[in-house]
Amino acid sequence: MNAIKVRKCALPIILKHQTKSKKAVLGIHGYAGYPGELALPAKKLYEAGYDVFVIRLPGHGTSGSDFMQTDKEMWLKAAKEAYEDLTKEYEQVDVMGHSMGGAIAIILASLYPIKALVLYAPALIIPKLNHTLISIVRFFIKKKKIGWQADKRYKFFDERDEDDDQYLGSEYWSILHTKQLYNLSLLTKEAQVALNKVTAAILVFTGQLDVTVDPKVGSIIKDHNQKQNKAVNYEKGTHLIPYDIDENVRTDAMEKTVAWIKQH
Repeated sequence: MNAIKVRKCALPIILKHQTKSKKAVLGIHGYAGYPGELALPAKKLYEAGYDVFVIRLPGHGTSGSDFMQTDKEMWLKAAKEAYEDLTKEYEQVDVMGHSMGGAIAIILASLYPIKALVLYAPALIIPKLNHTLISIVRFFIKKKKIGWQADKRYKFFDERDEDDDQYLGSEYWSILHTKQLYNLSLLTKEAQVALNKVTAAILVFTGQLDVTVDPKVGSIIKDHNQKQNKAVNYEKGTHLIPYDIDENVRTDAMEKTVAWIKQH
């Protein structure tokens, strides 16, 4: 059997110094996403002296059929194993996550003694994702084609082949995979409950132009622990804060990300 090709932008990001840092940062990408989403914060954290590892979740960055062979338990298992492996090598492992990766990061922090989290538009509330409806629809409709086209306003910071975006768009973003949306919905609910057990200091970024995650998740996370958590909401921020359209949003988010990891 031929191995499934992983797109170049979806290859795991591993940034290690010759002299190993005492602290590592684990990055977790979003639903139907890929490690390259977190290439910019990974680069900035590496430049600040930290070793950084952004994993590829099972079924992501390959093909829609591969995606459909996975579920939330496999995604969580991959994140848990990555975190546990890093704790064997580093004194401290902080976690950053984008969208669904942010929800997974919260679940991790409810299970392990993580000191700091950086979350970009964490998927705790997705207004367009109706859990009851998708739990029923998934039995009758496996997938549905939707309109999608590349937005040239976004700037990429990862290593990629020229056709990576179009390929992933055709395999993931132009199709509603109902089974996987149900898994995503289950994860959001699990993360909502897990938040009550989290003691890590959380920095959360949201954007007022986000059409996927409700920006009020920032306030929810801030209210969870007013004394240590911090929420930053950008008027011009979208869902893709780690490589957002607005340069000022990107720059400020990256500066605050590095400062947060340094502080904790």
